[in-house]
Amino acid sequence: MQLVNDPLLDLIRQHLPDFAFERAEELQSAGQFNHVLCLDERWIFRFPKSAGAAADLARELDILPRLHGWLPLPIPELRFHARDAASGDLLFMGYPRLPGEPLLRERFARLRGNEAILTGIAKDLALFLRKLHAIAPSELGLAPAGESAHAEWARIGAEIREKLYPLMRRDAREAVERNFETALNDTDMWRYDECLIHGDFGTGNLLFHKGRISGVIDFGFCGPGDPAQDLGALIASYGESFVERVFCHYPALRSGLRRARFYCGNYALIQALYALRDGDQDEFEDGMRDFV
Repeated sequence: MQLVNDPLLDLIRQHLPDFAFERAEELQSAGQFNHVLCLDERWIFRFPKSAGAAADLARELDILPRLHGWLPLPIPELRFHARDAASGDLLFMGYPRLPGEPLLRERFARLRGNEAILTGIAKDLALFLRKLHAIAPSELGLAPAGESAHAEWARIGAEIREKLYPLMRRDAREAVERNFETALNDTDMWRYDECLIHGDFGTGNLLFHKGRISGVIDFGFCGPGDPAQDLGALIASYGESFVERVFCHYPALRSGLRRARFYCGNYALIQALYALRDGDQDEFEDGMRDFV
């Protein structure tokens, strides 16, 4: 998609007057929270779609430089950013494009039966998560998470009741309520050691090139948390049979499987909550599709 005189390009020209480029393409499938432009097939610029997404992007701007040198796969190396002069809100960030394309479900499905490639992907992802989860947040100057995973999901459950239950079918609402009640009452299930997590370790953020994982992007939800959150994203992306391959190289991750299944089962409702926050009707309807 060629862009000419687009408002997003105007922002770049305004804040980076010496930055020259000839071609701009908007990556339509790049995510729920940001507009993403690829300039000259060399640079990625991300623009938050809402104030909430701007806050997430600002966290990424803070944490990415701290992570460089710690991880076994390429991550974005920030080169540019700009803030609104009045509000201080982040307007965009930019970095060199990493090689590869997102390992979306359709692309992953075409790899079935290729044992060598699937084994390599599982090893790449396991090693990345092992290294990431082994980083003590304090080593990067990060404070502990403000709440436990149990408290976070109790809060999420309350938000779902308030904002989504009135729009849901009765049987769907009752099923969600039973699911949350069973999980939150299971004290043993919520035992874990807090570590540094990616927070959105799914298809759109895992780059694939020449048969291997070539990079990991989108660290807006990275921070101290429950490692099962990254496991849940992998299950939602590629299924539990593939995750068994990951366990071969990161066996300790299996301890979070019960929480990961719970997280995974509620991602659509999380999507709907974020879409409500951002006023994104299409994402909201997609998240609520199986509940209305």
